[in-house]
Amino acid sequence: MSDQSPAMAIQPREPATEAVPESAPSARAERGEQKYAQVLAGAREVFLASGFEGASVDDIARTAGISKATLYRHFPDKAALFSAVVTQECKRQADHHPELACLAMPIGELLLGIARDSLEFMLSPFGQSIYRITVAESERFPHIGESFYQSRFLRNRHRLAPALAAAAARGELSAGIDPDYAATVFFAICGADLFHRRLFAVGPEPGAEERETQARRTVETFLRAFGPPAAARD
Repeated sequence: MSDQSPAMAIQPREPATEAVPESAPSARAERGEQKYAQVLAGAREVFLASGFEGASVDDIARTAGISKATLYRHFPDKAALFSAVVTQECKRQADHHPELACLAMPIGELLLGIARDSLEFMLSPFGQSIYRITVAESERFPHIGESFYQSRFLRNRHRLAPALAAAAARGELSAGIDPDYAATVFFAICGADLFHRRLFAVGPEPGAEERETQARRTVETFLRAFGPPAAARD
């Protein structure tokens, strides 16, 4: 008779459980990201061709090569989809300047590059269409206007302001400037004249030389307004 009690009996070892591979969730997430990108690409094309009112969810789904059910899994309605397209495009344009992270870059050189790219976006068919559609639909869908304002105007301002503050600290700009206000003024100067001429279809499309002239005048005007006093420059 064994002296070993039931409580002390050796229990059979349970088989080791295999780790669940993570590839399946990762693959699903990757497919979801691809579908999301497809939706935005299709929506961008349709909105540009037909405007907001003329664009249909059926057209967007067909152009994107997805089902309407897939589209609605990502976006509840057409207005939300348009806001996402606006945000993506404005973010892409604003993030085009990694040199903004280099606060030591001469401010005139930095501003000229930003002015050139801002004019390219503002005067492009897509930039003009986005602006027109946003203004037309903001009263009915306020979040469309809010998305455009935050992703275009606020994002640009918040990215440029630290570079302006650093330039002021180096003596390249007036020591007393408000960087946020100065950034707002810079982009306003940049869009003067040429943007509104294109918006209202006045005259021919500005050529490369006219755009370059506008970019350089923008920087010159800004530096005259916000540069250090003449005595400090001498």
